[in-house]
Amino acid sequence: MQQYKSKKTNRKINASAFYHEGYQWKVVLPTVIYNYLQEKVQEQPPFKEFKLDNALYFLSLVISIPAYKKDKVYQNGFVPMYSQWLKKKDSNYNKYFDYFKKIEILESKNHSKGRFCTSYRYNWKTISLEGVECLDFSIFEMTDKFLVKNLLKEDFGNDCPHLSKWFDDGLFLDVDNLKYDLESEFCYNKYSLSYTRMNPIIAKAYSYWYTALMLREQCYRISCNPDSDNRLHTNLTNMPSKFRPYLTYYGENIQSLDIKNSQPYFMVLVLESLSNSKIIEIMNRVFRIENIGTMLQKLQETTSSKAFQQEFAPLKKAVLTGGFYEFLMPLFPDIIPDYDSVFRKKFYNSDTGKAEVKEFATKRDMMKKLTLQILYTPLKRPSKEYLIFKQHFPLLCECIEIFKTTSDDNDSFKLFPKLLQQVESGCVIDTITKQIAETNPDMPLWTIHDSFCTTQSWFPVLESMVKELFLSYSQGILPSFKTELWCNSDECLKVA
Repeated sequence: MQQYKSKKTNRKINASAFYHEGYQWKVVLPTVIYNYLQEKVQEQPPFKEFKLDNALYFLSLVISIPAYKKDKVYQNGFVPMYSQWLKKKDSNYNKYFDYFKKIEILESKNHSKGRFCTSYRYNWKTISLEGVECLDFSIFEMTDKFLVKNLLKEDFGNDCPHLSKWFDDGLFLDVDNLKYDLESEFCYNKYSLSYTRMNPIIAKAYSYWYTALMLREQCYRISCNPDSDNRLHTNLTNMPSKFRPYLTYYGENIQSLDIKNSQPYFMVLVLESLSNSKIIEIMNRVFRIENIGTMLQKLQETTSSKAFQQEFAPLKKAVLTGGFYEFLMPLFPDIIPDYDSVFRKKFYNSDTGKAEVKEFATKRDMMKKLTLQILYTPLKRPSKEYLIFKQHFPLLCECIEIFKTTSDDNDSFKLFPKLLQQVESGCVIDTITKQIAETNPDMPLWTIHDSFCTTQSWFPVLESMVKELFLSYSQGILPSFKTELWCNSDECLKVA
């Protein structure tokens, strides 16, 4: 593979949406995109106000946005870019994108399915890919003060200081060994690219390269939106799990403690804590209805009944012991593997508006996906699996439907997953990790949503405190946990 390049030019070079105090802002672009732009700037001079740094920034969004939102699917590879957001970076943004289309470095798709923005992707039909088999990226350091000022308004790095402070120069990603071991993940066959839909191989290669280089360059992005899921989004939450064995902190392996069956667990916690002031506060924040007391009364009437307790008890036990996915399996006897022992099933994708076939190595893996469908399915078009689940747990589904029908809005059902995510973040970020950080200010500490992470030497302290604090926070409704040591198998045998 070609070694990645770090570039500076004589002109002002732009930043990306990554910032950490003490480090330069940077953007990452496929080298072939940068070279093509340079050629076209000479052949077809751009508009008068054109700045190379701004151009590189806007072009970098085609890969930085999908890399940051790794679970989102971009139909046909087109990445939506909202005009109001672009305008905050440069009031002349539309001139850049008009120029990009003129020189055919980007192609666009306008206002699809009611979206009020234009989507873009690199125009590989025009850009020469000759000699590029594995992705080759270039990194550009920013020096433009105006763009930096605009990007700093986004306040990256100021969220959750007890966690964000550990994104420093101690974090090291061994990119050389990672590339050697996972070379195929960074490559794609340029002769088989499909333009009818986004090629998943190249999309994965983009994401892997981008994530690796941001960690290598120590460009950290940290954000938290209390009006959305209130989760802390960082380089680690967007990092492929395959990268974990190659990441260390001052040379020491990292170890994590994960909450098993986390989304079902927080559902159980909410239903068992309807009189808890912290849970009620979060519910008020999420649902924003005039009289949340009516909703609480309905929920309490249902959950306090003997029939509900009898129905709920075995499910609750399965969740708290970490066996919820195995518990679900007998409910779906018709789900069997195909001839090649792979489980396949269609799931609706809200990003594309279509049902897409997903593959799973085991039935348990499929149950994890099915759980999210059961919990988050719209009531106006419930999935077949939700209806099967409802036959076995009608009273539990009655509670779920109370949460999903707080208003007549078509998106009302989305507030239930938002509630569970907000309860999770309130527990993990606002309560448990804060108390751990106060007690042990020298303990490196990170989170990956429902996972607590620290260095291997600190892990026994972390594990003990998490379980103790969880017991207090949940009033005895303790989940099961899973530990993972981030290292290669031979290194795992070493004693810390």
